[in-house]
Amino acid sequence: MLYTPVNHFNWTANNFSDSYAGDLSSLTLLTAGGSAHTKGSDTACMVGVAEDVYGITLNFGGGGTNVTIRRQMTDLLIDPAAGVGNPGSSWSVLINNLYTNSPAISSGLIGHQFYFPLYLKAGTAFGARVQDVVASATCSLGIQVFGKPTHPELCKVGTKVRTIGATTATTTGVAVTPGTDAYGSYSVSLGTLGDEAAWWWQLGIGSNDTSMTANSYWFDIAHDATAKYVCARGIQYAVVGTTENSCKAAFGQIPPIHLVPAGASVYVRGAAVAAPDSTMTAVVYAVSE
Repeated sequence: MLYTPVNHFNWTANNFSDSYAGDLSSLTLLTAGGSAHTKGSDTACMVGVAEDVYGITLNFGGGGTNVTIRRQMTDLLIDPAAGVGNPGSSWSVLINNLYTNSPAISSGLIGHQFYFPLYLKAGTAFGARVQDVVASATCSLGIQVFGKPTHPELCKVGTKVRTIGATTATTTGVAVTPGTDAYGSYSVSLGTLGDEAAWWWQLGIGSNDTSMTANSYWFDIAHDATAKYVCARGIQYAVVGTTENSCKAAFGQIPPIHLVPAGASVYVRGAAVAAPDSTMTAVVYAVSE
């Protein structure tokens, strides 16, 4: 048996206080546009990084309001030419319409988390812009990046992310109805991969409910209209109390790695411990080379 060395990252950087990563006051505050479903201003989140990036963690919080429907779609922006230590000024979209639903970082809630194995050169700065169901609403974003791998040759990374199923005009995704204490049926197709294969998967979940119920959920992402091959399994989403606050993990029961051919259709299904919140919707993100 050939020995395969273990890779780990020797460098990380973030836009929040290392003393307590969940402290919302240290995250970057984003403000939605002055009308519902419109993006707000481009907001600088993180100066040009000192090392090449091989992975990005995103964590959203502070986006819930009691007895109010709150859904967000956030564009993650980059300025590759900013230079180390400099703020960005010429932004392009790296990932569009990251979908969150009353995200909260508080007692019992971890925020809405995403992880993307993407490669970016040193000197890249990060920014973001957000839209919300509620005009001029705010949420907070934490960004952490990782680099200096011990074995770069073992790092599988992409450069592009395809967003599947987002409807920006209403800040929503494609309908999915979780089963109660069992998986529900798969959604209709959220869309297709286009002309590129994908191998890494992330999920955004929303609802249209002003009285969200304390509950725990699992969601699967799958492809192929007939076979429903699972790409990501058991992604966790949870609601605590009835104060319209929720959280979502980036990972489920296994790493969300599954090679899917170009042109494939994508589907989502879910399971809830108790009766799910009303009108739940999903958006999927697929990483490619």
